[in-house]
Amino acid sequence: MRNPGVRIALGVTVLVHAGMAWWLLGLREAPPPAGGTIALQVAWIDRPATPVLPSVPPPPAPATTTRTQPVPSAQPRRLQSVDVPAAASPSEPSSPDAAALLDQARDWARTQAPQPAFTHDPLQRRPPPAADGRFAMRGPITPEDIAKGIGQLFGGAGYTQDPCPQIRRNIANLGTGGDTELASEEIRRLRQFCL
Repeated sequence: MRNPGVRIALGVTVLVHAGMAWWLLGLREAPPPAGGTIALQVAWIDRPATPVLPSVPPPPAPATTTRTQPVPSAQPRRLQSVDVPAAASPSEPSSPDAAALLDQARDWARTQAPQPAFTHDPLQRRPPPAADGRFAMRGPITPEDIAKGIGQLFGGAGYTQDPCPQIRRNIANLGTGGDTELASEEIRRLRQFCL
């Protein structure tokens, strides 16, 4: 270490690191006191009293019409026996259940058309690829391709180092109703760089 600047830089670096270590060690949480444990204190907050809602008066009774017939006295009616028809025999179900209908539909669908193969079998054997002597392969990446990629990264899509396409686009955009000074400048640049 012949250069004194290197010694100073090394010393400052060591001092800064030692100071940061001392500061970080001081930030550590102090251990709890040995005599007791730190407890969490819970304070309960009383729920606010709910306001008493005024009682809602019952809805008014609907208007009644006068009856011409007297109301019969409330005497219990006599029970009357009713004949219930016997249950149908179990051999004749009244309607088929869902499972029977599904079976019928499945059988009908099998008889209608051959079942299409909607599921893809990843383990199915495939024919080997045709050996026609050609296969797709990218060309090697050249330094020119890398430079064009970096140029498009910073210059935008379609970036080229040749200014001629941009000059021609500028002239076409100016058209007949554009600024004559700008058009003459673009024509001068076209003659200088492209022709």
